[in-house]
Amino acid sequence: MLERLRGNHQNQKADSQSIYGSNDERILGQLQLIANECNIPSSETFRLKRIHFEMWQKGVYPRIGLDVGLYNRVVEACSGRSLFVEEFQQLLVTIGVDLGTGDAWLSYLQLAHLNGDVEVWNGLEVIERRNWRRGFRKMTSYTCRRCGNGAELMFWSDCLHCGQACPYCEECLTMGRARFCSLLVIGCSGEVTPSRLNTMGALLGQSGVEDREREEQEEQLRTYIEPWGLSDAQAKASLEGLRYISGNGVEDSREKRAGYGRVGWPVSKARRGSGTGDEAKGKTKVNNQFPRKFLIWAVTGAGKTEMIFPFIHHTVARGGRVLIATPRKDVVLELQPRIGRAFTNYSVVTLYGGSEQRWEQGQITIATTHQLLRFHEAFDLVIIDEIDAFPYHNNPMLAYAAAKVCKPSGTNILLSATPPRAVRQAVKRGRLPHVRVPVRFHRHPLPVPQLVSLPPLRRVVQTQTMPSSLFAKLVASVERGAQVFVFVPNIQLVEPMVNLLKGKLNTNKSGAILTVEGTSSKDLARTEKVQLFRNREIRVLVTTTILERGVTVPKSDVFIMDADSQLFDEAALFQMAGRAGRSQDDPAGKVYFAAKEITQSQKEAIRQIKQMNRIARKQGYLLRGK
Repeated sequence: MLERLRGNHQNQKADSQSIYGSNDERILGQLQLIANECNIPSSETFRLKRIHFEMWQKGVYPRIGLDVGLYNRVVEACSGRSLFVEEFQQLLVTIGVDLGTGDAWLSYLQLAHLNGDVEVWNGLEVIERRNWRRGFRKMTSYTCRRCGNGAELMFWSDCLHCGQACPYCEECLTMGRARFCSLLVIGCSGEVTPSRLNTMGALLGQSGVEDREREEQEEQLRTYIEPWGLSDAQAKASLEGLRYISGNGVEDSREKRAGYGRVGWPVSKARRGSGTGDEAKGKTKVNNQFPRKFLIWAVTGAGKTEMIFPFIHHTVARGGRVLIATPRKDVVLELQPRIGRAFTNYSVVTLYGGSEQRWEQGQITIATTHQLLRFHEAFDLVIIDEIDAFPYHNNPMLAYAAAKVCKPSGTNILLSATPPRAVRQAVKRGRLPHVRVPVRFHRHPLPVPQLVSLPPLRRVVQTQTMPSSLFAKLVASVERGAQVFVFVPNIQLVEPMVNLLKGKLNTNKSGAILTVEGTSSKDLARTEKVQLFRNREIRVLVTTTILERGVTVPKSDVFIMDADSQLFDEAALFQMAGRAGRSQDDPAGKVYFAAKEITQSQKEAIRQIKQMNRIARKQGYLLRGK
């Protein structure tokens, strides 16, 4: 056995000598032949070179050079992104960046980090503090750097990656597991060069440039409004927003004293400068500047989408990036063709769960709010639609995501018909700049809901009886040719209410069959039924709050059953009432609150509607005599 091993060793030594001896050319030829068979361009790139251990110790050995072009593509792809390693690698594959096998991508990532083009962190931030209630005992907690979740939804498990017990975040688990040992790649995003409007605004504030300069500036802002055919109320709101975006809006000094960046949602810890460890030592750049916020408080049907067109145009025209974030996927799909037709010269990307454009970068991005978790200070203008809607409202994770996607020098535009109470209070106290649009584009007042007495809806469907007063109003709406929304508080009441109405409203005045259907969030055919309702093939649609917003059906009447339900707050009632009177052909649609009791939510919804009508009448927006 010993002799056999010794013989093998001698044979290997001889083979080694032959490789580095007279057979070099033969081996090189075989290597080039194999490369040609594998379609690998060989030419003169293959060569043999002997490397001694002494040479390797001195650093005299071939190095793998990084490609400048690939490096620039990697940095550009990561710009404004917040990705874990798995997502980073998926991004490179999608954009066609081939860094070879092995860990070559680590070399590019390391160089980008050293150059300041990306920042590399672990997935969870460690926060250490002293608890004075426990004798100043040292306490350690973890915060997810992606979604901002704290200890409430932080769990521990044995980790295959680091080989020890490792915490991970449960809050954003659907976007991929964020562990303590995860590598988080945050791409840096450049600032847009200030426009001439910004420069002039600064001059106006500093040295009081003459009125001629101010008028010239106003004219330039109006050029972004004129192409869109806005009404007077819409144009005024857009002009105020443009002034604010360009840095010329009036800011109350109380905004800065009151922590203006915190209005509406929490600000990321990195911007507050509350980091620990390396951040406290100054090794990490901490930006204390907050994005500026502006609220457009517009009634339902006022045309908020058209009002944001000048903002988008102003931003992309000077090289900025725009994000339009909305809580629901169906709104993203509805906005995409409208934005695409309006801005044909700019790239538009849509992001939602399951979208094909997952990794594309666009000048205009339309996304659901969950997709914002994968961005970091990427956009110069962030438009948050329906800030009071589910799932955005009262969701700290989505609020955290929305706060960190805008550049510190950028602007957040908040859109809502029913702002949350905290936002309304900020407006009232002068902490949040805003503009109100109290009238719809057709300049008719909002329909004021009428109160109708109704026993609890469960009793109604059980006894199959309906009060004659309410039934008469349903018949009147059907006979006048209106499309009838019937809102119920929960899914379990949809089907019983459909059966009741089918029995009561079996035919209309002409004797034709009247189609009554129901839908909810669990209905897979919801989209098709809504379209049939728009096409008047369905005349009465029983639904839940799933259709309280984002749906426009001409000539509609609204019946809200069990309006005293705790599930119907003032915002939901306002939004459901807003389905009526949206079309110019039928601006005075009917709205009915049917309930056993009159709740504070009903009173507040009616008060807000009447208040908007008063403001519109006072400002001269309503048609004469309305």
